[in-house]
Amino acid sequence: MQVENERKSFLDTPVSAWLKLDWERALLIVIIAAAVLTRVWDLSYRAWNHDEAIHTDWSWNLYTGRGYQHNPIYHGPLLYHATAFVFFLLGDNDFSARLPNTTFGIILVILPFFFRKWLGRKGALVTAAMLLISPAVMYYSRFNRHDVYVELFVVLMALAIFKYFDERQDRWL
Repeated sequence: MQVENERKSFLDTPVSAWLKLDWERALLIVIIAAAVLTRVWDLSYRAWNHDEAIHTDWSWNLYTGRGYQHNPIYHGPLLYHATAFVFFLLGDNDFSARLPNTTFGIILVILPFFFRKWLGRKGALVTAAMLLISPAVMYYSRFNRHDVYVELFVVLMALAIFKYFDERQDRWL
C-alpha cells in the first residue's frame, strides 16, 4: 500500500500521459522539426571561409593527435574540442565539422520553452519561431565559428539568473 505523501516516480507515470498532444506541444514539435531541417539541410554545400578553415584545421589537428594549443587571439577551446569530438564520432568531413554548431543552434531555438513562466506560452512559441527564422541565428548555426556557442550560453545564463531569482536556490548560481 502506497502512502499518499510518498512522491511518485516518473516511471509510475503512464506513457500516454507523456504523449498528450495539445496545440503547444504540436507547435513545439513543428518548430523543432523545422529547426533540425533548416540547420542540417545541405550543411556541407557551402565553401569554407577563412575563419572556418582555421577552426576546422585546428580541430582536425586535435582529432589526428597533433594536439591543441590555445591562442588568445582566437576563440576558446570548446569550439575546437567539440568539432574534434564530432570528427571522432562521425569522421572528418564538411558536414561533421559544422554539426556541433548546428546542434547548438537547434538547442538555441528550443530554449525559449524553458522561459514559459516569464514569457507565457504564446511568448515562448513566438520567441522560438523568431529564433527559427532569424537569418543571423540560422547563418551562425551553420557556420563553424564561436558565435552560436556564445548565443546559447548567454541564453542559458539568463535562464539560470531567472531561475535563481524565482527559486533562490544556490544550484542556479
